[in-house]
Amino acid sequence: MTEREQAAIDFILLKLKELEEIHAKALDALNAVQGRDQVVKWKKEALEALEGKISEAQSKQLTKDWLDTSYITGDLFDELSDDVDMCRRHLKKLLKDIQAHGLPAETEVEP
Repeated sequence: MTEREQAAIDFILLKLKELEEIHAKALDALNAVQGRDQVVKWKKEALEALEGKISEAQSKQLTKDWLDTSYITGDLFDELSDDVDMCRRHLKKLLKDIQAHGLPAETEVEP
């Protein structure tokens, strides 16, 4: 495994930890609205930070799934949990993909 791949894996594990902390705080505070807002903010920051670290196709798919998917169950805590579960599944799949297939080659950026 290359340093770049290990760095990506470490970063994804950090994002998973952050997601779990946001979810736990929202459940403890019994504030699903604030939790949802924090998860949305976290998703946008994570997507931005993942750009260039994963393939363009993976980045586009995560953006579509994370920002365009909504859960309407009538219970804000269930919706929050479903959203967190979706993000968790995607990040774990991304980890497995990197471990199994590596990362795409770095593209050269023109000045």
